[in-house]
Amino acid sequence: MTATAAKAAEPTPAPVLVEVEESDEVFKGPAKKGLFGQGKRRAKKEAKPKEPSVPILALFRFADSRDRIMIGFAFLCSVGIGALVPSAILILGNVLGSAGSAMQPGGALAASGAAMPAFDPSPMYPTILNFVYFGLAMMVAGYASQALWVLTGENQGRRIRELYLRSILRQDLGWFDLAEEGSLTTRLAQDTNLIQDGISEKFGLVIQSLAQFLAGFAIAFYKGPTLALVLLAAVPVMAGVGLVMFGLLSKLTAQGQDAYAEAGAVAEQVISGIRTVYSFSLQSRFATKYDVKLDRAQKADERRGITLGVGFGCFIMIMFMTYGLAFWYGSRLVVQGRMGGQDVLVTFLALMMGSFALMMVPPNLSAVGSARGAAYKIFATIDRVPVIDSFSEEGEKPEGLEGRIEFKGVSFAYPTRPDTSIFQDFSVTIEPGKTVAFVGPSGSGKSTTVQLIQRFYDPLAGTVSLDGRDLTSLNVTWLRHQIGIVSQEPCLFNTTIKQNILMGAVDEHVSESQLIEVCKMANCHNFIMKLPNGYDTMVGEHGGMLSGGQKQRIAIARALIKNPKILLLDEATSALDTQSERLVQNALDAVSKDRTTIVIAHRLSTIKTADKIVVLDKGRIIESGNHNELIALGGTYFQLVEKQKIKQRVESVLQSKDAQVEEDEDSFVQPLKMPKEAEVVKDSVTGQVVETRLVLDDVKAMSNALSKAQLKEKEEEKRVLSQKAPIWRVLQLMKPEWKYIATGVFGATGSGVVFPMFSLIFSSVIVILIGPVTAIDPGPISGANLYAFYFALIGLATFVVFSLQFIGFELAGASLTRRLRLMTFKSLMRQEVGFYDEPGHGLGALTARLAVDASKVGDLVTKVWADLTQMIVTGIAGLTIAFYYSWQLTLIILLAAPLMIVASYYESRLRRGFEDSTKKAYEESGDIAAEAFKEIRTVSALARQKYFEAKYSANLERPHKLAIEKAKYASLGNGVTQAFAQFANALGFYAGLRLVAAGVIDFNPVFKVLMAVMLTAQGLGRSSSFLETFTKAKIAAINTFEVIDRISSIDPEDDNDNLDKAEKIQGNFEFKDVAFAYPTRVEQPVFNGGFQLQGLRNKTIALVGPSGCGKSSAVGMLQRWYDVSGGSVLVDGKNVKDYQLKKLRTHMALVGQEPTLFDMSIRENILAGTERTDVTDEELEEVAKMANISTFISEFPEKFDTRVGDKGSQLSGGQKQRVAIARALIRKPKFLLLDEATSALDSESEKHVQQAIDNAIKQGGRTTITIAHRLSTIQNADVIAVVKDGAIVELGTHNDLLGISNGVYAALVKQQDLNVLA
Repeated sequence: MTATAAKAAEPTPAPVLVEVEESDEVFKGPAKKGLFGQGKRRAKKEAKPKEPSVPILALFRFADSRDRIMIGFAFLCSVGIGALVPSAILILGNVLGSAGSAMQPGGALAASGAAMPAFDPSPMYPTILNFVYFGLAMMVAGYASQALWVLTGENQGRRIRELYLRSILRQDLGWFDLAEEGSLTTRLAQDTNLIQDGISEKFGLVIQSLAQFLAGFAIAFYKGPTLALVLLAAVPVMAGVGLVMFGLLSKLTAQGQDAYAEAGAVAEQVISGIRTVYSFSLQSRFATKYDVKLDRAQKADERRGITLGVGFGCFIMIMFMTYGLAFWYGSRLVVQGRMGGQDVLVTFLALMMGSFALMMVPPNLSAVGSARGAAYKIFATIDRVPVIDSFSEEGEKPEGLEGRIEFKGVSFAYPTRPDTSIFQDFSVTIEPGKTVAFVGPSGSGKSTTVQLIQRFYDPLAGTVSLDGRDLTSLNVTWLRHQIGIVSQEPCLFNTTIKQNILMGAVDEHVSESQLIEVCKMANCHNFIMKLPNGYDTMVGEHGGMLSGGQKQRIAIARALIKNPKILLLDEATSALDTQSERLVQNALDAVSKDRTTIVIAHRLSTIKTADKIVVLDKGRIIESGNHNELIALGGTYFQLVEKQKIKQRVESVLQSKDAQVEEDEDSFVQPLKMPKEAEVVKDSVTGQVVETRLVLDDVKAMSNALSKAQLKEKEEEKRVLSQKAPIWRVLQLMKPEWKYIATGVFGATGSGVVFPMFSLIFSSVIVILIGPVTAIDPGPISGANLYAFYFALIGLATFVVFSLQFIGFELAGASLTRRLRLMTFKSLMRQEVGFYDEPGHGLGALTARLAVDASKVGDLVTKVWADLTQMIVTGIAGLTIAFYYSWQLTLIILLAAPLMIVASYYESRLRRGFEDSTKKAYEESGDIAAEAFKEIRTVSALARQKYFEAKYSANLERPHKLAIEKAKYASLGNGVTQAFAQFANALGFYAGLRLVAAGVIDFNPVFKVLMAVMLTAQGLGRSSSFLETFTKAKIAAINTFEVIDRISSIDPEDDNDNLDKAEKIQGNFEFKDVAFAYPTRVEQPVFNGGFQLQGLRNKTIALVGPSGCGKSSAVGMLQRWYDVSGGSVLVDGKNVKDYQLKKLRTHMALVGQEPTLFDMSIRENILAGTERTDVTDEELEEVAKMANISTFISEFPEKFDTRVGDKGSQLSGGQKQRVAIARALIRKPKFLLLDEATSALDSESEKHVQQAIDNAIKQGGRTTITIAHRLSTIQNADVIAVVKDGAIVELGTHNDLLGISNGVYAALVKQQDLNVLA
């Protein structure tokens, strides 16, 4: 009993606000700023005012009538089980009283046969039978209370999750702008769990603990008020120690979590930007930064371990000291005749049980408190009805629609920047069926018009109307169904291509022919059919398995499938190559007829045919008219056109073969293979197929897909479990911590002896107190005095051994966790880029492996050894004592012991098993919500909130079922565990009395054996959870070592002496007979062995060609992100494989289409481009001017020290691109690699940046490889290589290629021609 109570009192950490000191001085740059940290910062988290919370009863507001009935029964059962636990002590008191009165003056029945007839145990049988009745009552109440609380909590939890998701999805965009995107997903995952915790088992445990406390104290004061009052004085001391330890642990746990959260953020940035990390060889800097953060986490973990050891040691010591005091003072009262011996025990045990129950209230009550706090924000969101409500059925739904849009006196500012006005009294009219183009620099308000038309926001003043009706009077969903939108960075969802396109449909059923038709119009049908699974190909997270151009074409198909009356094209063709752009533009031009179309474009060639071109600047219209009118005006538009002109040598050669190109693109149409989610319509007479209708995945299809994924996961887990646990390797890794491990093992050995020794002393005290008064106090150091002193000694010993056990193992675990995390992180940064393309190696999976797996590996030695040592020692010591006093009774009681061990193990195993599975399943559901939240603009534009709501509900089905299983089966373990202690008491006393009556033993051994076996069995049951810990640790260890041991096929850290250290790179390169396919798409080669290209030093080589032709792949192979499958890539005549890779990459600088910036200052991001630590502010300013960022940086309050946010989120696309260019220029590379380096810039910025790049090229000393879809940016290149079908089809200067009759390049130029003379 006491052992259980001690275990129960072990505190549970909870998060608190802490003071965090960050120090990550890793690299020194100018102005005393660290490259990867701003020197020493103090971030003090000040104590916040008390957070608002909901009343306790309001937590249950989402319970239906069935749940309320179950809650009522659960409440009664919790009260019942709480009262029954201390009440069972009364039976023990009665048994002991009966036994005491049956004892002879000698203190025990004589073992002679003559004395046996004097003792008749039968009057005691009814009392013993009460143990069985109590056990049965406990079993029923224990099972029912837990099962009902879990069931009702799960029902309400699911309801809250669904309502919360629904409420978030219906909110307006302004609300999302002000909310932290991550916090929404976190709230859905964590806060709803907190609420569910607080309204299910934890709430039941609060009631149970309070009932146990009240019953325990009532019994104690009824049986022995004097002793109860004395003992009560010790309770606050124990409670004080427990609460202090609880508070400290919470604080230190939070510190450790905060510290590792920072380290995890570093890892996240590295993994998500791995190509940039490799390009600029940032591995060692990030490893140092990561280690600095890990050091803080380790220190916090070590402090936590020491606190846990000392705190728990103190707690157990005070507990044993209290036992000593109780029995010493109780013996005085018995000697004085003021109490019976059995009443001392009943009073003491009842008070202890009541006290321990009271101590169990705070951790469980804190769960209820956390639930109240979490519920405040969750419920507030659920109750919030937005102004722009996409779920509302209100608002007009006009039958016909012309498409006349009018902005009248509109004033607008974004909710996040209310002081920055976008429009002031802005007015413009867009006639129905006309195409209007908005042009102007970044930030002039072009995209804002598109957002206002979709009613993502309402204007602060003025109106936006459609066919004369204010948008605010129209039904939001109806309005968005009339609009097709394609944006600059199209969002695709992590499902198949077919499902992505069907997301755009308004009709529930779309025919196969319709799908093919829109895909042909969007110029994506052919490339889709070439994919292995065609339209059923998964696009990956954020469409990551497709190129930018492919994503954009699918987004266009998605917009066209709804046949919208209004078409909004926000840079719709920016990511397309020239040929695709031409074809898609033709398609868009065709579908724009009879539709109101609004176009936003930086490439002015795409808007030449617009009915009206509106030039914006800072929210004002500065020019308006068609292309020719504005050219004649000679104003801003004319200047923009001039900047994008392509030099023409001979006009007559520009006869494009557009018709032929289009014919090529549309040829080879295959029938779709779509057996799934398709409905075939047949002619009722002939029976022939008339039409195949396609539908979006329904809930069942979603559930089936999920089940398959989970099956695959289980198979992988089985594979890992079949391997041996790498215990020896973990031990080898822990060599530096062996002294800690030895300390921990010594402590665990001592801890294992404690409770068997306690059972021996406790049973001896029982015998003395219920025996003759003369035996209680025969001398100063004998009888009760001696045993009270023993309790004090055990208390001191427990302090030492428990402290050593916890401190030793926790310190060893903290060191190992840090070492493993760093080893895993470094290993990840050595892997080839292809490793990150493989399934299962996504950002989430790898960061989770670093966060969770590494800490679990330590458990293989620390927790498992502690539990195992304690279990073995407890078993040996306990059974030795029991067999020594009576082997017969021990064997009888051992019949029940396995049942106790099994019940205890069953409950802990099942409970934890279900908790882990449920938690994992909820996390998987959270991915769906996270995707919907992250891409809320696309979800809102497509009016697909209900689709994601249904998908989320389908994913909740599995965790819901798991929780129901937990309620049914794990609760059974709870009931059985509660009952078996009473059954074992009944069996032990009954058997003991029969043996006493038979003259086999006297009374003395009965109590000793019973206590020894019971406490040993309880200890073994608790320790048996080590098997589960062992399994988890084993899986984590195998997974972790798989990463650490993985030999990278392209290792940037390889320092083989035979490798060239690349000290003298001139800048020549050559691709010779190159064959290549991406590792994840081996069946789709990019080059078939015919790719040949040579570049001389200090020259500019431009690569042009359609999307997917291999332009970016060539840059990747030059940087050796991937190895060729045939042929070779040479730098200065030597194979890139023969260079030390890291050294070779120091001579290269990359600027990509979507640049990766790290969550640091602008200064640190630019300095990431160089390994020098002595860069001056003047040099920094110089590259900033070259990259055209000096002006906007000077406008920031903190200038170069402005943080750019995660992935550069605080900067615009153009600003990010220019910072990336500055990072490349400061490197002073021999190879400057520009992959669409100016694609995100408006015409004005592009002109400046292009000039900066040209200046950098003119400086000499570097070879430039540039990839561009905008041909105006590469017309001055020394060599232009046209790539098509995996080979170079044309090679020469701009003028050379224009001279080729019917040439591919000449045709591309013609398609982009902006020369007004043409």
